[in-house]
Amino acid sequence: MTRLVYIGNDKWHSCFDSLIKDEGLEIVHSFIPNDSFYLKNMCEQNNLNYTLTENVNHNFEIISTLDFDIYLVIGHPFLLDERLLNHKQGIGFHPSLLPKRRGRAPINWAIIDGLKESGVTLFYLAEGIDNGGIIFQEKFAINDQDTAAILIRKICAILVNNLKNILHSWPELQVIQQDEKEATYTIKRNPSDGEITRDMSAKDAERMVRALNGPYPSAYITMNNGERLYINEASINEFEE
Repeated sequence: MTRLVYIGNDKWHSCFDSLIKDEGLEIVHSFIPNDSFYLKNMCEQNNLNYTLTENVNHNFEIISTLDFDIYLVIGHPFLLDERLLNHKQGIGFHPSLLPKRRGRAPINWAIIDGLKESGVTLFYLAEGIDNGGIIFQEKFAINDQDTAAILIRKICAILVNNLKNILHSWPELQVIQQDEKEATYTIKRNPSDGEITRDMSAKDAERMVRALNGPYPSAYITMNNGERLYINEASINEFEE
């Protein structure tokens, strides 16, 4: 049986749901955000130990007392620090085809940049940003109507279908080292970055709306009075003259 410390958030809760039902896995302890609703309730309903925290690096004293095999990080805004990485091995998840698009907000940027495909990567955690050895990768198509919420569902489906088998196979996993020459990065996005301005093309504006649909602050237009008009859906209509 593989014993896990789970570090994640509500966005990827379907992964947590699938893991707690697996008799070959044990979630020893979970570290979840202070504002977690779903995972907190699931831990309580299933008598699982958990700690509310915004940064798991602040919880080493708790982690050092736990008997477990590996960290599983499915949605955490901070890199694990040297103490945690030296304590146990960890598996991380990134919603891109690493080494491409390491870093922040890859789901949003994939739509904004008009990508036709992206993917899911699982990798061993290392000291750098999303740069550990790859243990699983799968592509998925991005359609012209896909929103961020739809991409999240596609990603969750891939994780749920594959994560348990990967954990059962640990530590006998094939590892592919990332080519640093191929690495690219995406940057953090702030709510103010969702503004649709007059100089944007219709296509860019429509992509912005789709990219910020779901669990993100919506795209918006600033009105003449300074108030923001938030936009949840958009489409482009072509008219014949």
